[in-house]
Amino acid sequence: MELRTRGFVESLFSGDHLSVFVGRGMEFSHVRGYQFGDDVRAIDWKVTARRGSPYVRQFIEERDLLVVLVVDVSASGRFGPGERSAGEVATLIASALAFAATRSNDRLALMLYSDRVEHFLSPGSGRRRTVRVLGDLLSFRPKGRRTDLAPALDHLVRTLSGRANLFVISDFIQDRNNPRLRGALGRAARAHELIAVRLASPATAELPSVGWVELTDPESGRRVVIDSGSRRVREHYRRSVQLAKGEMVSLLSEVGAELIDVDTAADPLAPISEFFRRRRAIR
Repeated sequence: MELRTRGFVESLFSGDHLSVFVGRGMEFSHVRGYQFGDDVRAIDWKVTARRGSPYVRQFIEERDLLVVLVVDVSASGRFGPGERSAGEVATLIASALAFAATRSNDRLALMLYSDRVEHFLSPGSGRRRTVRVLGDLLSFRPKGRRTDLAPALDHLVRTLSGRANLFVISDFIQDRNNPRLRGALGRAARAHELIAVRLASPATAELPSVGWVELTDPESGRRVVIDSGSRRVREHYRRSVQLAKGEMVSLLSEVGAELIDVDTAADPLAPISEFFRRRRAIR
């Protein structure tokens, strides 16, 4: 995993950045003379008036950072088109983020969830913690098969002290009408930096025309037989997938979560890199 993610981690730290994650706040460092292009909102007017020329305030980001990897281990992640399942992609992304946290000396925690809290590894730092996180990701066998993010988020809101970066890595296929989900997402987004990494593949958005097939829901075990050769059936499937995606994206946006869409059939680390590039440009 370290070899596979090394290029990703090195690219994140190509500049003079202490961390790619978001800290608790900004701490005043010093003032310096105004330079063309500086944000006028950073001007220290008291110092400017005293010295007779414009000065700006400089800040540094507080370095007590916590990165929490919240990884969906429900049954839907064990399947997927092509050679990689959504669960395997989730492990790769979580590993990359873990190595990035270690590189910047940030604290790291791990939450594995299905329809319950399956496993929680409390915050720690250093290479040993990263190795422990990878070991848990690769070897843990969940008891639950269904998906419910609410208990995991509520547990973190109750347990964590201070503000953290929560990376929820999931296909986000779950009951969107669950009344607890919106509340849990909202509480987590208010208390922490909530980043949703949504795993999907274009191959799952369209039903191929292959005649009569039996489909099994990996989480409930329910089986149905459908005629995939019917245009009406395929269109109904496509609209259902698009509706579910749209509702979940809208919900995440409404509560203030940031969203990263990852195509599991492509390079899964590319959109993660792009996310950090945009965040760094804004900061």
